Amino acid sequence: GAPALEVDAFFGSIESAALNIFKLGDETATLRAVITDFVHEDNPDWTVPARGLVELHEVLSVPTQMLDMAPDALPALNQAQTLAVPSWGARQLWLRIDTAALEHPGLWQAELQLRPLAVGGVPVRVPLSLNVWDAQLPEEQALDLCTWAYVHRSHLADQPEAALADQVAHGSSIFVAPFAPKGVFDEQGNIVSMDFTEHDAHVLTHGPHGILLLSGYTNAITGPAPGDSEIWRKAYIAYLRRWVAHLEDLGFTYDDYALYPLDEPGLTEGSVDRFLTHAKLAKEADADIRVYANPVGGATMEDLQRMTPYVDIWAPHRFAYMLGVGGDKLEYLKSLGTTLWTYECEANVKHQSPLAYYRAYAWHAWQHGMTGIGFWTYCTSSDDPWHEPARGSNDYQLVYPGDGIVTSKRWEAVRDGITDYTMLDALRNAVRAAEARGQHDDVAAAHRLLDDGTRAIAAFNGVWSDSHGAGAGDAPEQRKLSDAQWRAFRETRAEIARLLAAFSEE
Repeated sequence: GAPALEVDAFFGSIESAALNIFKLGDETATLRAVITDFVHEDNPDWTVPARGLVELHEVLSVPTQMLDMAPDALPALNQAQTLAVPSWGARQLWLRIDTAALEHPGLWQAELQLRPLAVGGVPVRVPLSLNVWDAQLPEEQALDLCTWAYVHRSHLADQPEAALADQVAHGSSIFVAPFAPKGVFDEQGNIVSMDFTEHDAHVLTHGPHGILLLSGYTNAITGPAPGDSEIWRKAYIAYLRRWVAHLEDLGFTYDDYALYPLDEPGLTEGSVDRFLTHAKLAKEADADIRVYANPVGGATMEDLQRMTPYVDIWAPHRFAYMLGVGGDKLEYLKSLGTTLWTYECEANVKHQSPLAYYRAYAWHAWQHGMTGIGFWTYCTSSDDPWHEPARGSNDYQLVYPGDGIVTSKRWEAVRDGITDYTMLDALRNAVRAAEARGQHDDVAAAHRLLDDGTRAIAAFNGVWSDSHGAGAGDAPEQRKLSDAQWRAFRETRAEIARLLAAFSEE
C-alpha cells in the first residue's frame, strides 16, 4: 500500500520517524521535501506550521572501525531541503519532531511531499500522523546521563557552546570537570597559592545543568615534599578544604558535585588502593564531600567492601555487573542504599543497535533501581568520527563535528531512553498516588508494566545479541529483530500513556 508515517509521542517529548526512499531507474532523482501544516483532528482551526515542529535530516553512512559502512550520522537536510537518491539506490529521510511546539495533545495530521526537481515530475505524497498522548513529559528528567565529554580535546573544541547546548538538549546532567585548580604548598604543607582560572570557567558553564564530577586533581598540587609524605598529605587536605570553600563561594553545595579520584577502580593492579588513598583523604578533609566510584569487574567483593565507607555515588560497569557475571557484587551495591548509576564503554559503536544498546539501557537501569547511566563517549577522541579510526583505535563517539553538532541515530536513541525512563517514573508516582487514595482498577496493570513489561525491554540490552554487529548476510535477521523490538517499545509506551490517562481521570 501507500507509504505512511505514524508517530506516537508523549506531550512535550521529542520523537523521530524515518522514511526509506528508493529510486528504480537509471538516473539520480533530486527530491525536495515539503511538509504541509499540521491540522488537529478535533478542530480544523488548530493548525501548526511544520517549520518549528519538524526538523528534516538525511541519514549518511559513515566508515566504521570494522572497515565497512554504517548508516548513522544525521546532518540537517540542506538549505533547499533536497535529497538526492541515486539510480537503483536508496536514501533515508529522518524526521525529528518536537511536540513542545504544540498547544494541544491529540491527533495531528499533515502530508510529507517529495517533489522531484524535474519538468513534469510527479510528487510522492506520504501521510504523516502525529498522535500526541495526553500524558505530559515532566520538565525534570528522572534519569541522569554522563558522557565524559572532554570537548576541549576533541574535534568539537572550536564550538564548546554548541556542544554543551547539544548535551543538555539530549539529557546530559552529569559532567566530568577535568580542570582541577592548581595548588602550590610550602615546606610546612601550607597552601600558598591556588589557580582557579580554568576550573571556574568550566564549572560555571556546566554546573547549572547538572552534577559535576571533579577529576584530575590527585596530582594538582606541587611543593617541596613527595606525594607519599606527611607534609604532602597535610597540603592535600588543606587544598581540598580550600577547594570546597571556593565552590561554596561560587554557589555550589555538596549535592552539586562529587570527587572523581580515579577512573575504573579494579582495572589495574593497585588501582583500588590508589582510589582509597585519595578517597580517605577527601573524607578526612571534609566528611560531607561526596566521592564517586565507577568500579569494573576486576574489583573484588572485598575491594568493594573496603571502598564502601568512602563512596557516596556508585556507577558500576554494565558489562561486569549487570549481565549476570557480577550479579552478587551488584546486589551488594544495591543493598547499600547509596546513589547508584551505571556506565558502559563498548566500542564498535556505529554498529551498536540504537534500540537495544542505547535506548534499552535506560530500561535496564530502571529494572535495577539505578538513577543514572553513562556512555563513553560524547566526543572524546583524536579520531574524526566521519572516518574510520586510526589503526588499533575504536569507534566510541556519539556525535559528529560539522557546522554545529551533527547528531546520530544512537544519540537520538539515548534521549529517547531518558524520556521512556522519565515516563516510567511518572507512572510509578501516579500509581503511588492512586494507592494512597484507595484501590484503582488499573493499579495491578500498572504494576505488571513497571515490573514485567520493563523487564522484557531491558532484556534487549544484552551483549552481542542479534541486534549487535553488522556481519555479512545478517541484515534481514537484524531487521526482523529490530522490528520486533520496536513493536515492544511502541506497545509498552502506549500502555504507559493509557494508564497515566486513567489515573489522571480520578
